[in-house]
Amino acid sequence: MNKPYSINLLISSGLLFSSNMILADEQINQTKISKTDDKEIALKALTNMSAYLRDLDKFTVIAQLYTDEVMENGQKIKLSKTAIIKANPPSSLWAKTSTMYTEREFFFDGKIFTLNSPLLGYYASFDAPDTIGKTLTKASQKYNIELPLTDLFSWGAGADSMADIDEAMIVGIDRVNGISCNQFAFREKDIDWQVCIQRGDTPVPLRLVIISKLEPSQPQFMATLKWDTAPALYNQSYTFTPGSNDHRINFGTVKNNK
Repeated sequence: MNKPYSINLLISSGLLFSSNMILADEQINQTKISKTDDKEIALKALTNMSAYLRDLDKFTVIAQLYTDEVMENGQKIKLSKTAIIKANPPSSLWAKTSTMYTEREFFFDGKIFTLNSPLLGYYASFDAPDTIGKTLTKASQKYNIELPLTDLFSWGAGADSMADIDEAMIVGIDRVNGISCNQFAFREKDIDWQVCIQRGDTPVPLRLVIISKLEPSQPQFMATLKWDTAPALYNQSYTFTPGSNDHRINFGTVKNNK
């Protein structure tokens, strides 16, 4: 090989190598920009959904809930439950959860919160704060009572701080119960979760999936939701009235670990 040809080959190889390096850098930068854009879009969609939910003056939700129960041998069993929620924010709520074996009703009228077990004939009540959000927080923290889908009343109100979200991405377009929605995925320290938000002028969550990272088996919770954002709730009672066979009991309180 003659010397000039060798030099030209080396120079062209060097230029090619430099071009590949430039292209690789550009691709890396584009990937970073894309991830940044994805997160901004996903967080914006979550913010819009939260604002829409806060502005609803009444709504009903019928939800099918699926929860993983981790057995002692590590096997996961998926349990199902149906939930109905009727809300007239900020101070009226009725909800019911049902399985093949149990049924529970929740009443909140702005003053009193009541949990009723109609199949057993027992109920318990406590003096409640003046809003649904505050009442659900008290029920959880003081009495270890968890209502289904409490996130519907806390999104965008501080309980779902955006600062807790480490990663966010656009998954794509999907359909839930025949309704078109945009699907987003989020990562936090202890959970990974997904939400499908209805497209258009009614950005309500249609499906929610939460995966816990606190256990090696990573149990999953999933809910599919059917909404009515303009329901007729005129005849809905939010105050519990016990029957002749109902028996009042007291809630046990949660002991704080010191």
